Amino acid sequence: SGINAEYGSSGINAEYGCMGSASVQEAACRAIVNLTAKHMTNKVMFGELDGVNVLLKTIQRYAVNPSVMEAAITALRNVCNKCPENITSVKAPSRMSVLLAALDSSLTHVPHNSAIQKAGCDIISYACIDKETAELLRKNASSYLNKLSSSVDCESKISDASRRAQNKIAMLTSH
Repeated sequence: SGINAEYGSSGINAEYGCMGSASVQEAACRAIVNLTAKHMTNKVMFGELDGVNVLLKTIQRYAVNPSVMEAAITALRNVCNKCPENITSVKAPSRMSVLLAALDSSLTHVPHNSAIQKAGCDIISYACIDKETAELLRKNASSYLNKLSSSVDCESKISDASRRAQNKIAMLTSH
């Protein structure tokens, strides 16, 4: 039926899902980007197979590798875009903290990669769907978003994405 789920009870073995060389991880993440770009069925199936967790583990492990980080964060953005099931999964506090730590680290290790920063802001914005998550993001993502907004090298599309995420957080936490 499309995906062979031989790798553990959830289909994708999250414990070993991040093993392999960086080039293999990058290629796998780019495949996920393509498979989930405009295909809701693939997004949902990916989430059901614990794919969000695997992407977060990849992001965490390869946060200082620009090509893998870009591919993984772009894949996560695609998987979450307009997919409530995957947004719910990524907004869990433990998962969001992994994402935010990797994004913050990327500002130091790969500061000029606008694709990583834009996708990160998009994911933060997607995850901000309720007051509880907005409060968590206000506490934990504000520093990252402020660093982005105040960066001299910040491109306008990143600055816009950062402001959009900050505005969404402010709107949900002000009520």
